[in-house]
Amino acid sequence: PMDDQPQSSETDFLYTLASNGRFERIADYVASNEPVAVRYGAAGILTEFADDLEAAATTELRKQLIDAVLEESDDRVRARVVETLLYIDESILDTLVAKIAADSEPTPTDSPHPLLLVEWLGSESVELRLLAVAGLGDVGTPSMIPKLSAACSDTDRRVRERALRELGRIGNPRCVEAVADCLDSDIPTIRREAAKTLGKINTRGSIDRLRPVTRRNDDDELRRIAFDQLGSFPSSDVINTLTDGLRDDDPDIRQAAASSLMEMVAEAGFEESHTIREEVAESIEDIDDDIVPDFVTLFSETYRTTIRRNTAWLLGRIGDGREEVVEQLLDALSDDDFTTAQVAASSLARIGGRDIETLLKEFIEDQPEGSRSETRAEFVLNQITDSEADAILKDTVEYIHVSEPEDYTDQKQAEAESSGLPMESADDTAEAADDDPASDADGAESVADKPESATAETESG
Repeated sequence: PMDDQPQSSETDFLYTLASNGRFERIADYVASNEPVAVRYGAAGILTEFADDLEAAATTELRKQLIDAVLEESDDRVRARVVETLLYIDESILDTLVAKIAADSEPTPTDSPHPLLLVEWLGSESVELRLLAVAGLGDVGTPSMIPKLSAACSDTDRRVRERALRELGRIGNPRCVEAVADCLDSDIPTIRREAAKTLGKINTRGSIDRLRPVTRRNDDDELRRIAFDQLGSFPSSDVINTLTDGLRDDDPDIRQAAASSLMEMVAEAGFEESHTIREEVAESIEDIDDDIVPDFVTLFSETYRTTIRRNTAWLLGRIGDGREEVVEQLLDALSDDDFTTAQVAASSLARIGGRDIETLLKEFIEDQPEGSRSETRAEFVLNQITDSEADAILKDTVEYIHVSEPEDYTDQKQAEAESSGLPMESADDTAEAADDDPASDADGAESVADKPESATAETESG
């Protein structure tokens, strides 16, 4: 076995360099042809002075240490250098993974990538195991799943967390059991990472293991994450779980449940869209508690356009004319997102009532003459009859399925010509379709993604 310590004279010299902040000089020793003991000692001093090094790490020093990881022949020295780099910046781990995988970079050992990573996964060094897990996740092949699953029970917390994160990125259902076991970890960050991973895998098996987490009483943040992850899996039992969350005492959990329900409506596939939308709405309407304020908050605070669109639609169903709902929807008539404004107009028309008429007239008076917000508000004012408004809202939330964005443009142009709608408005709607990140690969778009007849009526006034 090697002598892990350099000679005392060398140690004193290296400590003197560290005390004077000359870390690049020490890095020269790490990457030198000096004996392994000297390189190991120099790397250890860098780790020992990591707090000072974090502030003093220049671009050149980082490059020196990264090169040392790639070129070092001894894994113990390499592990110490990786440890130092992680002190400086944890994101450097991803840089190392990319460089190890790159054909243009030298392979640190005789083993090819990714066999090298598999070898490191069995290392006694936590740092090398962490590097291995990050690298194996980047490889992402099915053969990596058992290895990453095994890493979920690693003795080191950082390795377990990274393994969970990589499994979530890959999304292979073969790891569900290993991930679900981590829900019982005594470390909160492990439990929460496991919940996120199960949500990203998004299969029936992973969702079945995630739903019970919403009923736990030992970790409110874990519960919030679970509610937040359930919105991408449309099913009746998940809808029931999420509507239960709307009754929770914790406002953050109510918000997570509300957002997930709206996400479920937005993400539902073309064939099941109407069924999911109605089931969500009916489940919400059956709740005795007053949950309208939670959806008003969601509408006003969400940064996600698709959630905002679908919440505007829902408020037309459950808002029952209360002033806070009407004011939010009126404000949305000026929304930068064309479709959100259209859905808000249709929801206001559905709510109806004399109180809305008064607020609409006040709103119209405050708008620039000839503006779209004025035109939309006048449309709503002219359409406040229950029978007509119901039909408008139904048209607004119907799905349109096209294979190409150009098809949608052609369709809207044809509608514009037949209805007298100015062509510019039809183009705006088509542009909203093209830019909508909620569209699926086939072009299916939702509610709240594509108002149809209401679009023409609104823009024509």
